[in-house]
Amino acid sequence: MEKILNDEEKLKRAEEIYFRRNNQNYSIRKREDKKSTPLKDKILLNLIIMINLVVIVFGIQNKEFIFSKEFIETLNEYNNQATGKIINTFRKFINDEDEEFNSVNDQRINANEIQNLSEQDYENKVENLQQENTSNVIKNDKSINKDSISSMNEMEIDIKNLKGAYTFVNPLKDCIVSSGFGARESKYQNVTGYHTGIDIAAEKGTPIVAAMQGIVEIVSDEGDYGKHVKIRCNNVYTLYAHCSKIFVKKGQIVAEGQKIANVGNTGNSTGPHLHFEIRIDDRFVDPARIIKF
Repeated sequence: MEKILNDEEKLKRAEEIYFRRNNQNYSIRKREDKKSTPLKDKILLNLIIMINLVVIVFGIQNKEFIFSKEFIETLNEYNNQATGKIINTFRKFINDEDEEFNSVNDQRINANEIQNLSEQDYENKVENLQQENTSNVIKNDKSINKDSISSMNEMEIDIKNLKGAYTFVNPLKDCIVSSGFGARESKYQNVTGYHTGIDIAAEKGTPIVAAMQGIVEIVSDEGDYGKHVKIRCNNVYTLYAHCSKIFVKKGQIVAEGQKIANVGNTGNSTGPHLHFEIRIDDRFVDPARIIKF
């Protein structure tokens, strides 16, 4: 016969049944969770394998394009532009530290005044301004003294003198420097290992302006520079090479910012661009240390 339970025993029996049922449901959920985890991993693994197979099949089907000369050149050009942007950002950061040397009063000769000067008068006026501004820079810059000058290399001295005695503008606006100054590597055999200026990439026909005022020293279409212009201001020279057209003549006095040529691809060139140089006598100076590009 079934034992008759009192109220206290009925309550205890109900608690045991409730406890067993809850533990059983928990165990079932736990086993289901354990079973579901490997399934997700398998799905993810299969997805990764499928993606790899698609990439491999695409590579095999398009191997002629991927390993073609055009694709490699395009990839190299993109890498060069990306590297150029990084280098330009770093150079701008360096040039920002030298802004104090640009505090000398602007005493450039304006375009209207240039047109009324003879070549000899122009040279005398520029020389006087250059000597005055250079002395002001050395006098006002406490970091330039006998001891510091002896420890500075020649280019650093040239850069400080140029930034103090002359003004410069960007010969090509809103364009990217594709090859910097100094040692470089190139896949092209006709490109030298040491770059005496900078290359600024631009479309053919883009206007080029004079980076500084001066007298046109050379207009030529001979040699590796192709069509090129050299402008002199005292013993400072700016050179613009690989032009498609030139709009100035030898002996002409040009103003800073005046249009002098168009971008081209003449001479020893791998594409449309401006090769731009700054020289003091026969010494080359990095233009990116003088002008912000």
